[in-house]
Amino acid sequence: MIAFFDTNIYIDYLKGTFPQETYQDYFQKYVIRLCPVVYQELVRGIRSEKVRKKVEAITKRILFLPPPSNAMWIKTGQLAAKVMKSFDAISLEKIQNDLLIALTAYEHGAILITQDRHFQMIQKHLSFKLDFFDSK
Repeated sequence: MIAFFDTNIYIDYLKGTFPQETYQDYFQKYVIRLCPVVYQELVRGIRSEKVRKKVEAITKRILFLPPPSNAMWIKTGQLAAKVMKSFDAISLEKIQNDLLIALTAYEHGAILITQDRHFQMIQKHLSFKLDFFDSK
């Protein structure tokens, strides 16, 4: 089964706050791929050469899923109107990216591995597979 990590998993892994053993276990449990939207969020947050090298090191051997199609962008716009009612405090950009990430899971039959609970809210509007990691 194909799965991919949400940005928060990579960020916590890079900071050393995500359990390394759990991270490696996901590679045994699933065929891990890289979502282009997640990669864009990672690259956007790089503030130093040291972090850039770490991001490259953990992503260089992971194959990319295809980028969002035109149909996925259109569906994102359609879903945003429905989902925004549940997410008043989250910016449109964040919702857009999260909807594209959720639609990537949906379109490819992949599992999204995340710690963000708002993806559970998005599931009320889109049926996609979610592996929610609860660190508590």
